[in-house]
Amino acid sequence: MKKQASSLHRKRKRTRNSLLMESLLYTGDKNTDTRIRLIQYEANGYSSSDITDIKKLHGALKGSSIYWITVSGMSNPEKIEQLGNLLGLHRLDIQDILTAQHISKIEIYEDKTLLLVNTFFYNGKELQQEHLGIVLGQDFVVSFQESSQPLFENVLKAIEANTTKVRNRSVDFLFGLLCNNILSNYIETVAQLEEDLDNLEEELSTGNPSDDFLIRLQQKRHDYLQMRKSITPLKENFNKLTFNDNSLMKEENLIYLNDLRDRLNFIVQSLEICHETMKSLMELYVSSNDMKMNEIMKRLTAVTTLFIPLTFVVGVWGMNFQFMPELGWKYGYLAAWIVMLLIAVAVGWYIKKRKWF
Repeated sequence: MKKQASSLHRKRKRTRNSLLMESLLYTGDKNTDTRIRLIQYEANGYSSSDITDIKKLHGALKGSSIYWITVSGMSNPEKIEQLGNLLGLHRLDIQDILTAQHISKIEIYEDKTLLLVNTFFYNGKELQQEHLGIVLGQDFVVSFQESSQPLFENVLKAIEANTTKVRNRSVDFLFGLLCNNILSNYIETVAQLEEDLDNLEEELSTGNPSDDFLIRLQQKRHDYLQMRKSITPLKENFNKLTFNDNSLMKEENLIYLNDLRDRLNFIVQSLEICHETMKSLMELYVSSNDMKMNEIMKRLTAVTTLFIPLTFVVGVWGMNFQFMPELGWKYGYLAAWIVMLLIAVAVGWYIKKRKWF
């Protein structure tokens, strides 16, 4: 129970990049080595290679191909900064990419679009969070992630197999596929949260929840707040992708963005349902505890009511007066017991008749 309670307050490192810092820092807590991979494709071909020297990447980004640069791991901020400078990213944008606690946002520039977002997935019972950055250029997409998790593995397989002729499409379609992957991940994670809340509701309906019920409910509330903190700003910024002046999003692909916006709205609605469910569970849990306490108080009151007249009888016969008429009676003790038993039966019958117990 203590381990669960302590996990509620687990926090990321609070290191911050500053405009006055000469070198940028990665502020997350994942120690994955930085690996840069270049995926180059066109209608008739596909190739993939690891990039160890950023300078060589400049010469590779030429021709009519579409380029997808994947960056896994941010433990080497110097390499991230070097890549960002090569792509013409502003220093503030590179700083935001390296800031794991950054709020989700979309920035539109004349020749680029930057998406910063957090993705989520459950590792067993624990919610994991990962910071992502995606940059869309004229003929390239760059994806940054904190770990080496295969978050976009299905997109890579689609390019390799040219599924639905994905290699014949423009670079903004690749950007849309990556966004779709992120939203699909949201849907799966929110669905898992809903399922966990349903299990808690079912447990509570039995009338006998486990001792750590409240801790588990609080953990789910913590998960909900984490997701809402990232997803709500993304919903507010998403229209920037469809209404912008840099012409990176082709008109024929806007229909896919509209579909993504609908999915995002569905995710936000699902989160709101989770919020209402958690509120109801908390209220039901408190009400259930109050009902249990009332039952206990009723039983204690009934017992007390039974013993009050008996205490009176014992108190009267327990007085130490010299001349009491019953003191010399041979059957006085037995008579006292009979009187007390009759009183107890009468009081119990009266309580039962009145349905007080």
